[in-house]
Amino acid sequence: MLRDSLALLLRELPPGCSLPTERELAERYGVSRGTVRQALGQLEAEQRIVRRQGRGTFVAGPKMDQLLELTSYTEDTLSRGMEPSSKLVGVARAPAGPEVARNLALSEGDEVLCVERARLADGVPVALESLYLDARRFDGVAAVLGESQSFYELLRSHYGVELAWADETIEAVVARGHEASLLDVPSGAPVLLLCRQSFDGFGRPVEFVRSFYRADRFRFRTRLARPAGVAGAQLPAGTRLRLATERDAPGLAGVFVSAWRAGYVGVVAQSVLDGLDLGEVADWLGRLTVSNGPTTWLAETASGEVAGFSRHGEDPADSRRGHVFSLYVAPWASGQGIGKALLDHDLRLLSEGGYKTVTLWVFEANTVARGLYESFGFVPDGARRVEPEYGAQEIRMRRSGPYGGPRAQ
Repeated sequence: MLRDSLALLLRELPPGCSLPTERELAERYGVSRGTVRQALGQLEAEQRIVRRQGRGTFVAGPKMDQLLELTSYTEDTLSRGMEPSSKLVGVARAPAGPEVARNLALSEGDEVLCVERARLADGVPVALESLYLDARRFDGVAAVLGESQSFYELLRSHYGVELAWADETIEAVVARGHEASLLDVPSGAPVLLLCRQSFDGFGRPVEFVRSFYRADRFRFRTRLARPAGVAGAQLPAGTRLRLATERDAPGLAGVFVSAWRAGYVGVVAQSVLDGLDLGEVADWLGRLTVSNGPTTWLAETASGEVAGFSRHGEDPADSRRGHVFSLYVAPWASGQGIGKALLDHDLRLLSEGGYKTVTLWVFEANTVARGLYESFGFVPDGARRVEPEYGAQEIRMRRSGPYGGPRAQ
């Protein structure tokens, strides 16, 4: 088969080498030019050759084998012994559209910073990246983001932000005018579109990145493992976890007030329960969602109702530890595994953020909550307190060691 013979020929030639003409190949292999054209078409589809109009056919360069890990382009390129650089295409401040707002946990219309850069390896353009950031949180980042500067290193050095995990999608698309021109490929050429949403150790979204990679220069690799599964931590059908925003404050307040009034009768004074005001609680929780401290995650039903929420972050008493600040489930949603799913989610994020020890406070008389925490490996550590506004005894619980879900306890 001519295609196989030509593939063997390509192995002997260096990248960028010119191939013989169709007429010369036809004569060498004793076939028609139509057969040669068909074989070259197959090799071009496999991205083994590059055909340039009016210039000839050339051996394609080797693809960059990139692991799907939470690393920067600069780090990846340096690891392959190549020189990374960037060409700044543009920097703009603009109102967040629906997709960007959702991925940065902002409201539509909030100001975002968009940095568009062409990425080069040894001077050859290989990717086009659009980086979206919360303009309030990362004001001034574009001024210090140099051509060879790693953005992730900049996050560490200038903003004290460490990325913990990310969600990424990959799909095949074709390059249009703008992308094709900057990537130096023909319009309509295949490219890989990667969309990444990255989070810090507290579960706050840090960046949303949309990148076009040349399909003739890149292939991505990852290692797959069977999912371990976590017994008892699944959400009811149609319910999802997501980061809470300021607009969720009324729903969060409804869960908080109803959970306190249903669960703390006889634990705290009745006057405390009767004095809970939905509006005041909503204002307080709304402020917490936009603070730079602990993050708030909620469980939302298919109809958009808030069924529960939790807050986690750094332990105020010891920055080496993580801390679960609160965990509440609406009475109408109790018994469905929502509390377990929220706690499991918090502990996984804290573990990914590098926290090996996690603490929390719980009312000593709240035996139901204590039983839940114990099933996740928490034990009392001897610390006690009584908050004046509640007048009820609290105990501190902690768990240490690698987190593997409730089943592992």
